[in-house]
Amino acid sequence: MAKVKTYTLTLDAQEMRDVIEAALVCECQNAEAARAMQRKGYDLEAQKLHCMNARLMRVVKRMQETEKGEAL
Repeated sequence: MAKVKTYTLTLDAQEMRDVIEAALVCECQNAEAARAMQRKGYDLEAQKLHCMNARLMRVVKRMQETEKGEAL
């Protein structure tokens, strides 16, 4: 298995919410763009965008879990 680098980023609560909100907006816009690409026959490009969206959503989910965990 490949070595995984980890990073620590310190954000206040508002910054964390802002980052999560921005990522969710990007995810929505990317999903719309991917559907448009598929309609025009750009299936490979659309698939790449879907994969990037999936990675983005995994990060957002982890951030949301971290935010909820620290709120307790």
